[in-house]
Amino acid sequence: MHTDDQKAEVEHKKAGNISASTGVARCRVGFVINPIAGLGGRVGLKGTDNVVAKALARGAKATANLRAGQMLDELMRLIAASKVTVDISWLTCSGEMGADRLRAAGFTNVEIVHEASGVTNAEDTKTTVQRFLEYGVDLIVFCGGDGSACDVTKVCGCKVPVIGVPAGVKMFSGVFGVNPNRCAELVFGFLKGTLSLNEVDILDLDEERYRSGEWSVRLHRSALTPY
Repeated sequence: MHTDDQKAEVEHKKAGNISASTGVARCRVGFVINPIAGLGGRVGLKGTDNVVAKALARGAKATANLRAGQMLDELMRLIAASKVTVDISWLTCSGEMGADRLRAAGFTNVEIVHEASGVTNAEDTKTTVQRFLEYGVDLIVFCGGDGSACDVTKVCGCKVPVIGVPAGVKMFSGVFGVNPNRCAELVFGFLKGTLSLNEVDILDLDEERYRSGEWSVRLHRSALTPY
């Protein structure tokens, strides 16, 4: 459960992000993609943890950037069709961990807060989220599975609401939308201030035990998500 200070922050965010004086919806959003999410599961490896090389050898194709792009394209469509003027300041990671997809979707107000080099990993995600907190984001959107949800919320906890775009094999955590388009609707609803926040569980399946035939889902922590 979050503290009284965190509850006060939740109530503040419920008030919405539309300026009473200008009618403009403004929001600072952190955005990060786990480029390898879902690789292992698509080639029968029951997840991606510790088996990336094996998954690639079996011909696995990454789809996280595709799903992230679907969400961003739908969000851009919702913004264009809205009567509300929308101003999103995006904070993100370099390259395939965020910046490339944002720009491909047509967003221009994009600031890179972490430069990933070489093969990206969980530490890049955690470093990026830490930078989001330092910059004071209103919302964090990530694309991945439960492993990514654990990485993101390990850093942000209940300090900032989180939306997960589903792209992994395991999505038991409560921060995920059902599909990329629904996630875009959640982002847009949060931006307009029409959604409340719920405290949800962050869960993850132990992939090594799962590959051995044992089902073991662990509760890691709580997080906040628009609902």
